[in-house]
Amino acid sequence: MCFPILITLGVLPFTVSAQNNSVLRTIVNSEEDGIPLPGANVLIFEDNQDTEKEEPYSYCITDKDGFCEIRDLTSSKEWVLKVTYIGFSIYEEIIVLEQDERKVLRISLRPVTGEIGEVTVESQRYISTGEVGIRRISQNDISRIPAVGVDGDLATYLQTIPGVITNGDRGGDVYIRGGAPDQNRILIDNLLIVKPFHISNLFSAFPEQVIQSVDLYAGGFGAEHSGATSAVLDVSFRPGNMKEFSGSAAASPYMNSIFIEGPLEKDRQSFFFMGRKSEIDRFAPELIGEEVNIEFSDFIGRYSIQTDNISCNITGIQTYDSGEIVPSLRVNGSWKNTVIGGNCLGYDELNDFPVEVTFGYTSFENREGSDSETFRSSSVNKLYLSTDRQEEAFGTKVDFGFGITFNNYKTELSEKFSSFESLDRKVPIVNAYGSSEFDINEQLIAQVGFATQISLISPATFEPRARFSYKIDDLGHREVSLAVGRYSQTVSGISDERDIGTVFTVLKPIEEGDPTPSSLHGIVGYNERRNLIEFNVEGYIKKEKNVPVSKWNPRSGIELETAFAKGLIYGFDINTQYKGRKLFMAISYGWSKITYSADTDDLGAWLGNEVFSYSPFHDQRHKLNTIISYEFFGFDFSSSWELGSGRPFSEILGYDFNLSPLFQDPEVDPGSSRILYEKPFAGRLPYYHRLDVSLGRSFKIGPLLLLESEIGAINTYDRNNILNFDILTFERVDQTPLLPYLSIKLQMN
Repeated sequence: MCFPILITLGVLPFTVSAQNNSVLRTIVNSEEDGIPLPGANVLIFEDNQDTEKEEPYSYCITDKDGFCEIRDLTSSKEWVLKVTYIGFSIYEEIIVLEQDERKVLRISLRPVTGEIGEVTVESQRYISTGEVGIRRISQNDISRIPAVGVDGDLATYLQTIPGVITNGDRGGDVYIRGGAPDQNRILIDNLLIVKPFHISNLFSAFPEQVIQSVDLYAGGFGAEHSGATSAVLDVSFRPGNMKEFSGSAAASPYMNSIFIEGPLEKDRQSFFFMGRKSEIDRFAPELIGEEVNIEFSDFIGRYSIQTDNISCNITGIQTYDSGEIVPSLRVNGSWKNTVIGGNCLGYDELNDFPVEVTFGYTSFENREGSDSETFRSSSVNKLYLSTDRQEEAFGTKVDFGFGITFNNYKTELSEKFSSFESLDRKVPIVNAYGSSEFDINEQLIAQVGFATQISLISPATFEPRARFSYKIDDLGHREVSLAVGRYSQTVSGISDERDIGTVFTVLKPIEEGDPTPSSLHGIVGYNERRNLIEFNVEGYIKKEKNVPVSKWNPRSGIELETAFAKGLIYGFDINTQYKGRKLFMAISYGWSKITYSADTDDLGAWLGNEVFSYSPFHDQRHKLNTIISYEFFGFDFSSSWELGSGRPFSEILGYDFNLSPLFQDPEVDPGSSRILYEKPFAGRLPYYHRLDVSLGRSFKIGPLLLLESEIGAINTYDRNNILNFDILTFERVDQTPLLPYLSIKLQMN
């Protein structure tokens, strides 16, 4: 199906060269359902080595497809292959490779009960140059966070991470280490999605049930990721069950869902489908005594094929959100995402290196208006194709790739809100990258690379990146890491951040002749792992340049004309985790400061200063989180507590009446009332804190049926956390009060 594409894009630019040594390629999956196992240890020992006590001769860590390769193995020699993964049986086999052979070996691991030993490989999966700036997230991590449903959701987990904040319990915008939502790049197996977080910030398009793994790059990410100046969220969905059919249905006062999966051809082709729809608008009056005028849904489907030389996943996603962020404003906001595309990894024995190809279509539209009229709309459509592969140069493996994206941006704003402008632009962008990793010595590893983006309306960008990791001890229990880099993007999102009641964003490309937004990242971190305890501390700085922001004036509203601000973001995070067999505990704290500055002529002369600086809405200085998860007598208990300092808001200078003498008679028409704002974000909201708890238990009710149940509460001690103060009606709007829930899920195997 997509194998010809792989051959064309991956093999044409290069010829396959003979190698003096052989290559072993492994695909590791679960014997139970055929699903790939990312993060498995694949180790090679010499025949005379003790595989229990000695360090392996070579190793690799499987990626999201369960794939990894070990190169430069001497042919006609017996090697001991050992594969380990926590919770699965250990696999061992003696292998002999022929001269210049590129052997592909598919390995199935059998799940086992209880704890088993595992050979420890101190390098982390995907990259070995330190975890600084990176948070690896698994299904287990997500399941520990209380959610209004039996299954967890990535959205609730992300909010427990220092440096990740939202605009309250509604809105769907996520800010990562000082970056605005438009400065983040969100991927699903390399497919782009613009705004996957729902209008209720408890949910996203990433339910626990379909997630394979998640990598959050809060900064300092490698050259393979371009088009974002702040952060990258890289989500991998799992394929459907390759062995047998199964399904489930779940119900809660917040959301109902269905899920089905199964093989189309055993051990080779599978599918899954998941559909979810919110119910909180129906149950809120009985549960919390007030109406919640929001609704959302998402639908996810995937087709997967695994053969002896290729793995492909075809994915489709559609989300829809609608509702009132602040009910008293009577303004309805809505958005929808559509994503469809494929990601294929080819590892044919004829190819010297594996090659990955991604192709897809992404659409996003957001609107705002009343029940009878749309005031604002903005959309983007993307069609893209990319390839990633490797080659060997001067004895070093080089990762590189290129891609092209065709973008179509459209925006319409009514006279009531803007300067009569509309936007309809088509912008193609070509991107390319290259990177390589070097072992400077046994303790110091470096990864260097560069990325570039080329469009018809802006000059090519040059974005060098580098990561370094130094292992303090021989076992790798203590590690110091550093990441630096330059990042650029050719698109921006413009919104009126003074108004918490709106999350509408104008998506627009950089205008021809305007400077390209860019940022410099610097992150340093220390990580220590001792038995069941892990400690991590990171300090970071981001210097942003040419950040497009709406020109300030005393009135609120969206303006397509922007000023270019400088941004300075710095802070630190501390995280400690205890991972026992039944008890998990984590505590984390983050401090940060964000400052935007620009010449007064750009931001607005009425401010009265030569250079004006301010802290934007998402400048949260302090954030403290604790997580406790405990298993006892068949029950699963989870709790999450968060304390955060108040974020900035714009105070009111006064009120007046707007009158146009050219069109209105002051003796007849008094004009329209308007609000005049003080200097942006000069005030701060109070601190907030919230405790969420849950208790779950499973019951087997038949040979093929399992009933999972969960009771819990959001905002358990009913804290009044402010969301917004309506300056027109002088009405305070709080976030979700105490929300108790009972959720059930019927699983059929």
